[in-house]
Amino acid sequence: MSALVPATTVYPQGWLTGQLPMGVREDDFTVRFATIFERLAESIRADADNVEYVADPAVTPLPVLAYLGRWMGIDLVDPRLDPEHQREVVEALGHTLTRRGTAGALQELLESLTRGQVWVTDSGAVIGDEDVPTYRPVDVHLSRLGHLRMHEVEAIVRAEVPAHVPVRVTVAPEVDHG
Repeated sequence: MSALVPATTVYPQGWLTGQLPMGVREDDFTVRFATIFERLAESIRADADNVEYVADPAVTPLPVLAYLGRWMGIDLVDPRLDPEHQREVVEALGHTLTRRGTAGALQELLESLTRGQVWVTDSGAVIGDEDVPTYRPVDVHLSRLGHLRMHEVEAIVRAEVPAHVPVRVTVAPEVDHG
C-alpha cells in the first residue's frame, strides 16, 4: 500500500487456537492443524482491515486505479501515465462525479488530464416549455493537450456535454481569458 495506510494489524499468536474448547486445546495435532488456518486467516484479516483504503486514490494499489475510474463510469485512466498523474485523474473523477455535465466539472476533469489550464464557456440557459431553444456552443479552450490527442479531448468533452449542445475545442498555449 503506502506510507499513508496504517501498518497491518499484527494478531497475537494463538488468537484462533486460543478459541478452541479446553479439551481440544490439549490435543497437539488439533492445535497444529488449527494453526494452519490461523496463519492463512491472518492475511485475509489484514486485507479486510485495509479495505477502507482501496477506494482512496491516494493510497490504493495502481491496478485498482483504472478499475475505480471505470466504476465511476469513465474510462480515462491511462496506464502509461506516471502513478501520481493516474491518482490525480481518479481523484478528479470522484470529485466531479456529482457535478458531471457542468462547466466546472468539465474544467476540473480536463485540467487533471492535461495538467494545463482549461477555460470552459457555457451559456447555461434555462428553457421553459414555451421557449424556443437556441443552443450556443460550449467553448473549451486548453493551454495544452498533455498526453492526449485532439480527438481524445473532443471525445471526452462530447461525453460530458449534453448531446444536443454543440461544442468547440481549441488549444492555444497563451490565451487570455481574464
